[in-house]
Amino acid sequence: MKRVSALWTNDKVRSECRIHGNSDPLVERVTFSSQDCSPRSIFIAFRGLHRDAHLFIDQAIANGAVVIVHQDELDHYRTDVLYVSHCNPRRIASLFCHALSGPLPSRIIGVTGTDGKSSTCEFLWHILSSSGIRCGLLSTVSMDDGTGKIPSPFRQSTPEVPQLYAFLQRCRTNGLDIVILESTSHGLSNQAARMVDIPFFGAIFTQITSEHLEFHGDIASYVDAKMNLARQVNEGATVVVPADFAYRETLSKVVKSSVGIHTYGGEDSDACYKSLVQTLATRVVRVSHRDHEFECSVPYGQECFTGNAVGALLFALESGLIGAETIRVPIHFPPIAGRFEVVETHLPFTIIIDFAHTAHAFELLFSHVRKFVPHARMVALFGAAGERDTSKRFPMGAVAGIWCDALFLTDEDPRGESSSTILDEIEAGVRSTSPGCPVFRIHDRALAMEQAMDYCGENDVLLLLAKGHEGTITYRDHSIPWNERALVETLAKGREPRNGK
Repeated sequence: MKRVSALWTNDKVRSECRIHGNSDPLVERVTFSSQDCSPRSIFIAFRGLHRDAHLFIDQAIANGAVVIVHQDELDHYRTDVLYVSHCNPRRIASLFCHALSGPLPSRIIGVTGTDGKSSTCEFLWHILSSSGIRCGLLSTVSMDDGTGKIPSPFRQSTPEVPQLYAFLQRCRTNGLDIVILESTSHGLSNQAARMVDIPFFGAIFTQITSEHLEFHGDIASYVDAKMNLARQVNEGATVVVPADFAYRETLSKVVKSSVGIHTYGGEDSDACYKSLVQTLATRVVRVSHRDHEFECSVPYGQECFTGNAVGALLFALESGLIGAETIRVPIHFPPIAGRFEVVETHLPFTIIIDFAHTAHAFELLFSHVRKFVPHARMVALFGAAGERDTSKRFPMGAVAGIWCDALFLTDEDPRGESSSTILDEIEAGVRSTSPGCPVFRIHDRALAMEQAMDYCGENDVLLLLAKGHEGTITYRDHSIPWNERALVETLAKGREPRNGK
């Protein structure tokens, strides 16, 4: 609990605010929900995509809020409440949460990129944990605050600041000094400002392609948001990137001069690797780093997963978190929920669940499968998220049209957008590269999966994409529970093998 006057730890941000009221109340928590307000709460009011939180200010005050941070001018101001006006209330939320949280874990590691963030986080957590180092983790898939690794309870990969700082506080309370954070472009952006006050011990970048342009506006702004992670790393920190990282020059310009940038993957990289064994679903590699070699077993055949694992290993070594002599070899990385899950059934075709949801991820996935099953029919089932980057839909369809023999287009998370419009935009991409590809449009994802399984015959490969580990499908005014793997297993039970159509 602190006085509001103690929360102004950034003079520049303070100077951007207009303050109504002369009180200096004691406060203890920040919330974006008026219903969640209690005595000594700070309520954050801003205009959102679907609602205007200014409409709930009176309810927040009735529930105990003593400070209102708001975006718009208000019709009236109460004398017993302190009002803080700022063009971006989320920026104030971050500042206040950071000041209220107390000391954070001193070694927070950010992982960002377009694809591969979650797997890189999970691999790094495994490397450190296997070496006897306790560390926290918050990824799209998992959370560990020091009490054990569990599925992440958050819908957002980088949650809003009240949840994010509460997580970091728990890590500190539970004795963790190292925390791995999946860092999304939303979380790193100046607009959402979820991570703007976090000093990072180091960073790992995966490849940056294109996504979330509905939020950022253009690719330059998207990349710039990602680069905030590099801007926020400490003096002398370690940053790890792929050898062919497209934005290496940009990265070099924004980091502090004392930051070390290390690469993985290429022959002249700080960590290079050679495949010893490779199958559709597994790969064993030998990693070379300085004078040491490490054998790694990755439960994925795709090159991108191997790169993510090697990047995580390189960061652990270069940052000094572990020494080469402490690593138990061979390193056996465990599988990650929703990432290239091969579901074992009695059916005569292969079913794979994967989280791929961009054109780049599709290209990597489809080309890999085709390499190992060159003569099989490849059938993919996917959709695209509503109220999200519309520019990726056509390219996703175009890539799928090139590689796949049949497509089932279905709902992913339509939210408030027309499901038909989403599928129209994907199908337009399909027709641009494969006019004759069979396309089945079935909005009900469960029914689409059932019919896709009916369609597949002997030796086919069915790829169920984009939902992966996620536990809901979100519509305009409701969500339905979802478990892709459990549904596959249920549909497979008692199903007689059928010939493909």
